[in-house]
Amino acid sequence: MHSNFAVQLMSDGEILQAATYHDLLTSCKDFQDLVNAHRETAGSEGLMDVTSSERHSSSAKEIRKIHVEKEKEFEAPKGDQLIKQEEREIGDHGLKPYLQYLNQNKGYAYFLIASLFHLIFVIGQILQNSWMAANVDNPKVSTLRLILVYLLIGVTSAVFLFMRSLLTVALGLQSSKSLFLQLLNSLFRAPMLFYDSTPLGRILSRVSSDLSIVDLDVPFGLLFAVAATTTCYASLTVLAVVTWQVLFVSIPMIYFALRLQRYYFATAKELMRMNGITKSFIANHLAESVAGAVTIRAFEEEDRFFVKNLDLIDINAAPFFHSFAANEWLIQRLETVSAVVLASAALCMVVLPTGTFSSGVIGMALSYGLSLNASLVFSIQYQ
Repeated sequence: MHSNFAVQLMSDGEILQAATYHDLLTSCKDFQDLVNAHRETAGSEGLMDVTSSERHSSSAKEIRKIHVEKEKEFEAPKGDQLIKQEEREIGDHGLKPYLQYLNQNKGYAYFLIASLFHLIFVIGQILQNSWMAANVDNPKVSTLRLILVYLLIGVTSAVFLFMRSLLTVALGLQSSKSLFLQLLNSLFRAPMLFYDSTPLGRILSRVSSDLSIVDLDVPFGLLFAVAATTTCYASLTVLAVVTWQVLFVSIPMIYFALRLQRYYFATAKELMRMNGITKSFIANHLAESVAGAVTIRAFEEEDRFFVKNLDLIDINAAPFFHSFAANEWLIQRLETVSAVVLASAALCMVVLPTGTFSSGVIGMALSYGLSLNASLVFSIQYQ
C-alpha cells in the first residue's frame, strides 16, 4: 500500500525527500532510523538496518521480500503493541506480599510487638473472666475485692490494647510513607516509553485507590488477622479446658474451615484483582473525557461518552458484586461450623457430672463459644 503513494520526509519544516515508502526505506538512512524508532516505541522488534553493503550483496528479490514483510508490519501493527495490557497476578502468592510490606521501615518490629501486645490483651481477658467466674459465688471474696481485681485486670488489658492500636497506626504510616516515596521515585524516573504505553487512568488508579488500600486495609488487615486468629484459638482453648471432649469436634471443624478458606480465596482474590483493573478503565476514561471536553462538545458526543462511562462502571461493579456474594457464601458456612462446635460443647456440659465445674465457669465457656462465630469468620477472611 505504501509503495503506491509518495511519502514526504520532512525535517525542520523543510521537505528533504519525496518518494515511495519502499524507495525511502532502501535509500534514506534518516527514514530508516525514523521507522526503527517508531517500531521500538511501539514495543515490537525494530526493522533491520539495511546498509548499502547489504543492498549490493543481496539480490533485488530478497530485498523486496524483506521490505514487503516489514512494510506490512508497519502498516498494520497489533492493537496492543503501544498500549500494553495491565499486568495482573494469578494464583495465591502466600505470605510474600505481606513480607514485602513488613520489610518497609522496621515493619517487622512494629508487627511483632503489636501482635505480642494483643496476645497479652487476650490473656488478660481470659484471666479477667476467669477471676469473675471462679469467685462470683465465693463467700470468702468480698464484692469490693471482686470488682477491684476485675477492674484492675481490665484496665491493664485495655492499656495493652491501646498500645497495639498505636503500633498498628505507626506500622501503616511508616510503611505507606516508604512505599509512596518509592512510587513517586519510580514515576519521576520512568522513561517516556512508560508514559506512551501506560494509560493515565492506570497511573491514577495506582496512586489513588491502590495506594489507599496499602495505607488503610493492609496494616489493619494484618493485625485483624492476628487478633481474630488469637481470639478464635483462645475461645477453643477455654471450651477445651471445660470439656475436652469438644476437641473431637473442633479439630475436624477447623480443618474444614481451612479448606473453605482455600476454596474461597481462589475466587475472591481473582475478583479483587479484576475489580482493581476495571477501576483503572473508569479513571482513564474520565481523564480522557475531561481533557477532551471541548472536542466532545463540539462534535455533540456527550451522550456517547456518558453511556460509555456507565458501561465501565457496570463492568467494575460486577466483580465487586460477585466478591460480596462469595463473602456471604463463606460466612454462611463458617457460622454453621461455629454452631456445630458450640452445640457440641453445650451437649458435653449437659452430660457432665453435677459439681464438676461451677456455674460461673460453665457460663464463661458458653460465652466464649458464642463469640467463636465472629472470631472464626474474621480469622478466615483476613488470613
